[in-house]
Amino acid sequence: MRCVLEIAAGVPVWGAWGKAGSAEQPHPLICHMIDTAAVAERLYDVLLGPAVRADLESGLAALGDVRSWVAVLCGLHDIGKCSPIFQAIRGKLAIRYLGEEVRELMGVLDRGATDREARTEHGTVTAVHLRRCLGQWDAPRKLGIALAVVLGGHHGYLLSAKAVLDAEVRKGHLGGPRWHDLRCELVRAVAELWGLGDPARAGWRAVSLDVPALAGLGGLASVSDWIASDIRNFAYAELPLTDLVAYRDEARGRAGRAVHGRLRWKPWRPPGDTTHAALFGEEPRPLQRAVGELVADRDEPGVLVIEAPTGEGKTRAGFQAAATLVRGLGLSGLYFALPTRATAEHVHAELAAAARALRLEEPPGLVHGGDQLSPSSVNEDGDGDGDGDERAWFTRRRGLLFPVGVGTIDRALQAVIRSRHVFVRLTGLSGKVLVVDEAHDVDAHMTTLLRRLMWWCGRLGIPVVLMSATLPADDREQLIAHWRAGRRKLLPGQVEPRPAGWVGPGVTWAGAEGEPVRRPVELSPVNADRPPIRVHHLGDGQLPTWLRSRVESGGCALVIRNLVRDAVGTYDRLREETRTWERQPELVLLTGQVPADWRARTETWLRENFGPHSADRPHAIVVGTQVLQHSLDVDFDLLASDLAPINELVQRLGRTHRHPRAARACPVPELALVQPPEGRSGPVFPRGLHTVYHQALLLRTLSVLHERTELRLPAEVPQLVHHVYTEPVPPQGPLRERFEKAEATLVARDSEDEARVRRFYLPALRPGDQIRDLTRYPTIAARTRKDTPWRRR
Repeated sequence: MRCVLEIAAGVPVWGAWGKAGSAEQPHPLICHMIDTAAVAERLYDVLLGPAVRADLESGLAALGDVRSWVAVLCGLHDIGKCSPIFQAIRGKLAIRYLGEEVRELMGVLDRGATDREARTEHGTVTAVHLRRCLGQWDAPRKLGIALAVVLGGHHGYLLSAKAVLDAEVRKGHLGGPRWHDLRCELVRAVAELWGLGDPARAGWRAVSLDVPALAGLGGLASVSDWIASDIRNFAYAELPLTDLVAYRDEARGRAGRAVHGRLRWKPWRPPGDTTHAALFGEEPRPLQRAVGELVADRDEPGVLVIEAPTGEGKTRAGFQAAATLVRGLGLSGLYFALPTRATAEHVHAELAAAARALRLEEPPGLVHGGDQLSPSSVNEDGDGDGDGDERAWFTRRRGLLFPVGVGTIDRALQAVIRSRHVFVRLTGLSGKVLVVDEAHDVDAHMTTLLRRLMWWCGRLGIPVVLMSATLPADDREQLIAHWRAGRRKLLPGQVEPRPAGWVGPGVTWAGAEGEPVRRPVELSPVNADRPPIRVHHLGDGQLPTWLRSRVESGGCALVIRNLVRDAVGTYDRLREETRTWERQPELVLLTGQVPADWRARTETWLRENFGPHSADRPHAIVVGTQVLQHSLDVDFDLLASDLAPINELVQRLGRTHRHPRAARACPVPELALVQPPEGRSGPVFPRGLHTVYHQALLLRTLSVLHERTELRLPAEVPQLVHHVYTEPVPPQGPLRERFEKAEATLVARDSEDEARVRRFYLPALRPGDQIRDLTRYPTIAARTRKDTPWRRR
C-alpha cells in the first residue's frame, strides 16, 4: 500500500516539534528558531570581529537590515527538522500536533528515523530546503549552495554540494509539497517577526558572501544554537502557542539574560587611558614605553613583535598592547596563547590579578579548565547528531569563545586544522587580539601551523602580538609576511619576507602595507647591569663536587636535566652526597611526571621562596626538568644544566640572578654545562634524548659554546640564536662529518613534518574556493603537535 507523504492542510505553524528530550510536551520548532535568532542578535557584536561584520554587512547590504537578516539566517539552521524523517523520531508527538494524517507515515519511518546510517540528518534537510528557497528567490546559485552548506552544517561538518543534491531525491524523508509549504511558512514567519517581510521579495540577486563572512555566519549560528538549546536559558513554550510576537519579545529577554547574565558574555571595554602607568600604577620600563607608543592610535590591525630578554616585563606589555588594540580597533577581547599548561596557568593568575586595572568585568577564562556552564540540553534534538562536543566549548574551550581567555597555543592552532567546528574556532578568534608568548618555542610541525594561523589572522583582521626572548629574526619576518599576505588577500608566497637584518631587544609594528616600524629599546637595569656568566664545562660525575664548592655553606642552585631519569638520578645522588656537607641544603625534585597536587604544592613553595618578593631565600638545591624553565618566576644564584639548544639554555639562565638582591651567597652568575661523554665520533647523547631535542640542534649549540668560558647575556642572545638557528657554525675536525649528517636528517625531518601538516591545515583562500573546503577531509583538531595520535576514533 502506498504511503501518504503529506500532512493535513491548515497545520499550525508551531505544529512541528523542535526539542523534546524526554518531555511529553515538546518545544515547537518555530520557538527554537526564534530563540536562536534572538541569541544571534545578542552575540552579533560580541562574537563576530569587525572584519567579519564588515564582510557580512557589505555582502548582505542589498537585503536591508543586515543584523536582523543574520539573526534570522541563524534561526533557520534547524528548518530541516520540519520533515517526516525527523518528526518520526518522536512519532507520537508528531501525530499529536501535526494531525492523524501523519500516523501512517510515522509508522513507516519509525525504524529509519532512529538509524543514523539510513536517515537523512536534519542539517542535510535544512541545506536542501534553503538551496531550493534561495533558488526560487533568485539568489545566485553559488550563494544558495554556500548558505545551505553553512547553515545545514551547524553540527560541525560542512556538507558537500553533492551531499545536498543526493538528499533531494529522498522524498520520503523530506516530505511532499505540504511539508515544503510548512517549512516555507516557518521561514516567512521568522523573517516577518524581525520586520524583514517575505524573504522571496528581498534583493537576493545582489547578495554575495566570501568565505570569511560565511565562516562567521556558521560560527554564530552554531554558538547561538547551543545557547538556545539549553533549557536553563529557554524553557519549553506553553502550548497551544497563540501569540508569536509576544513569544519573540520573551525570547529576546531570555537571550539577554542568558548571554549577559548567566553566561556573563560581554565584550571587554578597556579603560580610556591604556598607558602602562595608568594601568599598573608604576613607571614603565623602556620596553613597555616603546610598546605603548607603537600601538597608540592604531586604526588598522597589524602584527606587534616584542623581543626582549626575561625580566623586561613582556607579559604586562602584552596586556597593555591588547587593551590598547581592543579599544582602538573596536574588538571584544583577548586570547593569550602560551606553550604549556603551566605557563598558561601562571599568566592566567597574572591577568586575573590585573583584572581591575584592565577593567575586566569577569575573570579571564582558562581554556583547559572546566566550569559549570556546559549547556544542559544541547544534544536533545532527538536525532543524536551531536556527540557531546558542543558541551566542551563551554568548558575546556570556553576561552576561545568568551571575550578574554588564556590557554595553550594549541587551542589557537586548532583554528587552522580542517576539523569539526573549525569555523566556530575562527569565529571565536575573529573579535580578539591574539597574543602568542614564547613564539620561538615551536618545532617545524607547529611552525607550519603557526604561519597558517598568521595568514588567517590577517585575512580576518585579527591583530597579533608575538613575544619572545629568542625568536630568530628570519622566523619573525616569515610570520609577519604570512599575516600581511592574508590581510592583502594574497597567497602566502606572494608577500616576500623582509631581510632579517635587525636584531636585538626591541619592538616592531607591521601593518598590511608600508614599512614596518622598528624600535630598539634599552634594557632595564636588571639586565643591563647583569655581570658576565662564568661557564664551566663539566662531566656528569663532577657535578656534585662543583655544587659543593659553591653552595655548601649557603646560597641556592638550580639543576635542570633534559630527561626525567637523569633528574631523578641526580636528586638521589645529591641526597647521598649532601649528608657529608657541613651544612645540608634543602633538596627539592620537580618533573612533569610527579602527581599534579605535588607539583602544585612544589611550585607554590618555589614561588614563595625564590620569587621576586622573597627576601630570604633558603639554602637549597632544586633539581628538575624543563618544567622549571618556563612557568616559574624564580631566582637562583647558580645553574647546572645539560647541554640543550641555545634558546633552551637562555631560558634556563633566565632563572639565575633574575631579580635585584642586596646580597647573594654567590655574587657572580655561573653555569655548569654538563657535557655528554665523548665517544669515537664525538659526544654520546643519552638514550631517548632525540625525542626531546634533535641531535643537529645540540651539535650546533655545542659548536657555538665550545671552549666558551663566559657568556654576556642578554647582549649576546641574538647572535647566539642566529648562529644556531639561521647560520649554523659547523665544527671543524672529525665531528664535521657527523654534523653534516645530522643537518641532513634535520632538514629531511622538518620537510616531512611540514608536508604532513599541509595535508590537514586550512587552505589559504584562492579565488573560487568554497566554504566547504574548511572541513573537507577532516581530521581531529588535536593534531597541533607532532606526536598527537591523529586517527579519528
